[in-house]
Amino acid sequence: MSVPMSMKPEQQLPRQSRRTLWIIVGTISAIALIGFTVFVAVIASSALNSIKQNGSIPERYYLNIIRGDYTTASTYLDSNATIDGQPVDQQAFIRLAKAADAQYGTVRDITFNIESDATHVTATVSRGSRSYDVHLVLQQENGSWKIVSAYGI
Repeated sequence: MSVPMSMKPEQQLPRQSRRTLWIIVGTISAIALIGFTVFVAVIASSALNSIKQNGSIPERYYLNIIRGDYTTASTYLDSNATIDGQPVDQQAFIRLAKAADAQYGTVRDITFNIESDATHVTATVSRGSRSYDVHLVLQQENGSWKIVSAYGI
């Protein structure tokens, strides 16, 4: 005779929560994103400081225009500089730069193309949805370079 065996139903183990895992993954992801952002900011700042200190005259000129610092940008112009064939002093330059910003938007991007010699530079300027070329002519005076003429801002 066989003895009936009582069988207990299999007990299920309680399902473990993955909440802790997701908190850890989220925290690590947030730290990585913050670290990457800081890294990019440091690199960008370093590049801008390098241009500010060591960049060419056109680069420094346009860096200040992008920043809206027209007074400093005007210091890269020769005292007898012309824009679009018209003589400009500091005040005239500031008026022209502000008028260009109002009409076309602020400068958002610049690329440079040095012509056959370093005294002629073409800057492709992007403002709003518009891009155009500005031809700069540089001249060395008393050991420093200045922009003597520009066709556009």
